[in-house]
Amino acid sequence: MGIRSIEGYTDSLDALVVALCRDFERRERESASRRVEMEYKYLNTRMLEAACDIAGAEYGRRMIEEIGERIGYAKSEIAEPSEASYKRLKLATKIAIARRLYLMD
Repeated sequence: MGIRSIEGYTDSLDALVVALCRDFERRERESASRRVEMEYKYLNTRMLEAACDIAGAEYGRRMIEEIGERIGYAKSEIAEPSEASYKRLKLATKIAIARRLYLMD
């Protein structure tokens, strides 16, 4: 199941979701102003909810880290029985994040 097989989920959207995941920790730590802090909390909350819906509460945060750092099955800390199921889980999480942030239908 490649990225192009999901209607509406493109390489550029994938790059955006990966960048948002990579920035997750920084948004938790920093805030320049109250408004920026609220925006950071909104993004992180929506992303974490989406990841937990797909990967479960135990692995939600870890899945965001693995998406952002581009960690694959071989170095993953997420217990999946096969590489194929791990890739499906990761793609489903990316799509859930994109939908939760209203980046796709």
